[in-house]
Amino acid sequence: MAKYTEFCNQILENVGGKDNITGALHCMTRLRLNVKDRSKVNIDAIKELKGAIGAQFSGDQFQVIIGQHVSQVYSEFCAIAGIGTAEAIEENLDKEKFNIKQIPSKILDYVSGSLAPIIPIMTGVGFCKMFYALLGPDLLNLIPKEAQLMQILYIVGESGFYFLPIFVAWSAAKKLNTSIPLTLLMGALLIDPNILKIVSAGEPFHIYGLFPMPLNNYAQSLIPILLVAWLMKYIYQFFIKVMPDSIKVIGVPFFTIIVMIPLMFCVLAPLGNSIGILLAGSFETLYNVAGPLTIALIAAFWPFLVATGMHVAFISIAKINIATLGMDPIVLAAGNIANYALMGMVVAYFLRAKNEEKQMAGANVVTLIVGGISEPTLFGILLRNKKAMLTQITGGFIGGLVGGLLGVAVYILGTGNFLTVLQYAGGPGSNFINACIACAVAFIASLTVGLIMGFGSTRSGLQEFKGKKALKKIGSR
Repeated sequence: MAKYTEFCNQILENVGGKDNITGALHCMTRLRLNVKDRSKVNIDAIKELKGAIGAQFSGDQFQVIIGQHVSQVYSEFCAIAGIGTAEAIEENLDKEKFNIKQIPSKILDYVSGSLAPIIPIMTGVGFCKMFYALLGPDLLNLIPKEAQLMQILYIVGESGFYFLPIFVAWSAAKKLNTSIPLTLLMGALLIDPNILKIVSAGEPFHIYGLFPMPLNNYAQSLIPILLVAWLMKYIYQFFIKVMPDSIKVIGVPFFTIIVMIPLMFCVLAPLGNSIGILLAGSFETLYNVAGPLTIALIAAFWPFLVATGMHVAFISIAKINIATLGMDPIVLAAGNIANYALMGMVVAYFLRAKNEEKQMAGANVVTLIVGGISEPTLFGILLRNKKAMLTQITGGFIGGLVGGLLGVAVYILGTGNFLTVLQYAGGPGSNFINACIACAVAFIASLTVGLIMGFGSTRSGLQEFKGKKALKKIGSR
């Protein structure tokens, strides 16, 4: 029997069995399942399983919070459930009734499901950009930019984002269960050097000599290829149905390409480009109106967004900002500061706690600060203790306000542990220094508030935890 067989079988039983699952993915800590019938999912039973930190619905997706070893559980779960890893099972969409209320959640599921598989790419190349910034003249000034090591770091860091349309084409095709080769071709065409030459020339260009093509550069873009992959699925399926079997092998790809080229360059890609500009502009407007207060509020309440799964939508926008603007000055800029406030809170909790509660808090300190896993702290402490919430909100708000005033921005994706501040490297050296200040302020403010205020009261606090009578003696400690 494999290590997680029993655990996977228990999850499978409580989500309605194999027939109720239409797809499975995982992120760094969560097993993410798409289910047909939500009523068949026993959330309370799954929360009680040994190995499950928590469970919740986020849109139409059911998430089991497991921890860092989720990738091992995921592969074993897929084997037991008969699901291909990182592949969605084809659903019978004809039987599914259209519900306009489900459109936002379906869009979110598509975007997050298409971005999740390429996070390792964005993380890996992001660290190359980080080391390029740290070692170069902008910060430590240890190695000149002309050095071959620096050139390689620069090339790898830039290429990972430049070729995003191709990477996203692959993951979107897998998510949609459509032709991966043809979708990859669409992504490659968006950044083809000949297309970029036409764009740079600035002269009017017509696809097939008929359809005017807007002159946009789609390198590092995400939304255009997401729209292209979505529509191409239906175009591809149409030609599979109508094409005679005798010419299907040649005819389906050829006619799909011929139809998609004008649709992509003249309609979908320009539309996706406009949506990206609109999203970036809306956040810029929000920041211009509310200023540093925007960062402060997001940082104050970010852990609660994570706990409810609502952060996924914001992170998707942050990734789009990084891909298109080269940085994210709002969402992750605030979310990372919030992580340091959460670290300060859990350290204060550990120092104030006693007996068994101290052991639990100590484990959370390690998993959060060293491992970068926040769920044990979120569900084990933050959401069960009002003073812990107040401590986090206070530290996050103060640190976020400092970060907002200093104008910090995230340039790369990376780890969520004590090295999270490195995500602010990759831009100007002053940005990294300012981010260190903001994160330190968030940690110290949260730690100080927690130590002074404590975490116990007559109505809430440490004594609320089960089986810890000794903690009742702590009182207002």
